[in-house]
Amino acid sequence: MKYLIIILLLVACNPVKKVMKDPEKFDKVAQEVVKRGRCINDTTIITEIKDTVIYRDSIIEKIEEIPCKDFDTTIGRARIKVSSGVLTYTAKDSVVYKTKTITNTVRDREYERILLSDIRMLKDTLSIERNDAKILASEFKSYKLDARIDMAKLWVIIVALVIFAFRKQILSIWRFFV
Repeated sequence: MKYLIIILLLVACNPVKKVMKDPEKFDKVAQEVVKRGRCINDTTIITEIKDTVIYRDSIIEKIEEIPCKDFDTTIGRARIKVSSGVLTYTAKDSVVYKTKTITNTVRDREYERILLSDIRMLKDTLSIERNDAKILASEFKSYKLDARIDMAKLWVIIVALVIFAFRKQILSIWRFFV
């Protein structure tokens, strides 16, 4: 009999059944599952490719001594010059550097939606708390002013009581000087 009661309690208090029957609880559990990264069902991979080409020109120059007549000529990107038996070879050489950048971004739209709603809710809570703090600060100022006024009234009452308690002594001193 004990075992039957325990089994009935376990079956009746099954939290999975409670969540599955209540849509509000189910939505909360689904959001928490997505937040923890357990379910990525609408993931989008965004690939971005950037090509960069850089041209750098360099000049190559060689000098040789050759006995021949003076002349100057250009062939393609090279210049050949002979002057006073000295051969000068100058060529422009281009070096091409290529850079290819591939960026892969993984986005889970449901996760983003949940985080954005959490951020919005926290911002709303923060603005409410800031407004409450401003209201409390103004109330504190008014209470502080009321406390000062009450303190002044208390001192006036104390002085009046002291004067009333010692009125005979105060009148005798007063008569002595007047």
